[in-house]
Amino acid sequence: MANRKKEVAKFFAGVAAEETTVHWALGLSDVLPLKILGVTITPTFNTTAMGVWPIITALLIYYAWARRDAA
Repeated sequence: MANRKKEVAKFFAGVAAEETTVHWALGLSDVLPLKILGVTITPTFNTTAMGVWPIITALLIYYAWARRDAA
């Protein structure tokens, strides 16, 4: 069961890495505020996401690849 959890964490690490890339690209460009499907992405929201998503990515990478299971 632990192997399945790690595989799911690997998938979500990829999703989190994509979110990190998107929010940094938005933050470094000059397109904000941006309205997508009725949701407005403001500079404040994006700045928060630029900090939170890399942390989530790092935690998922640690859990999926670096953490050793207890024997």
